[in-house]
Formats: sequence, C-alpha cells, structure tokens
Amino acid sequence: MLADMQTAVAAARLLTWRAAWMARQGRKFDRAEGSMSKLVAGETAVRAPNRPSILGGDGYTRDFPVERWHRDSKIFTIFEGTPEIQRLIIGRAVTGLDVR
Repeated sequence: MLADMQTAVAAARLLTWRAAWMARQGRKFDRAEGSMSKLVAGETAVRAPNRPSILGGDGYTRDFPVERWHRDSKIFTIFEGTPEIQRLIIGRAVTGLDVR
C-alpha cells in the first residue's frame, strides 16, 4: 500500500509540475495537461489517506494528522471541476474535439 501511495503521489507531482511549467512558458494545454494533473492529484489526495487501515486505529483518531487528511481530502475532487468533468475534458482533447 505504501508503494502504491508513493507512486501515485510522484505521478501527481510530476503532472502538476509539467502543467505549471507549460503555463509559465505560455504554452497551450492542447492535450488537457491541466485537467490531467488536476484529476490525478485530486484522486491521489483522496485515495492515499483513505487507507488508514495500515495505521490501525491511529488512522481514525483525531490524535494523528492522517485523520484530518482523510476527512479533508474530498474537497480536492470537488473544487475546480469534478473528476467526471476532468475526464470529459481529457477525452475531448484525446479525440480531437474542442476542449472548451
């Protein structure tokens, strides 16, 4: 579980850095790079702390930060477009349809 979480965090981080670099360079997100980074980062933020079972009861008590991460993570899939909207944007970019 830890290996999967670390891999997902690294992938989300790289996608986010790529989108940020593209924005800074003034490049267009022709392949929905912004939506890809948002989708992966948001779902990783929800999935990673959703596995508190590896911590036993400590993952559910308010004594440890993972409980708050678990509780607060859902907002990352809500603001700036739900995962379904991000997938729609990515799908349109992949098929060549207008992303807007």
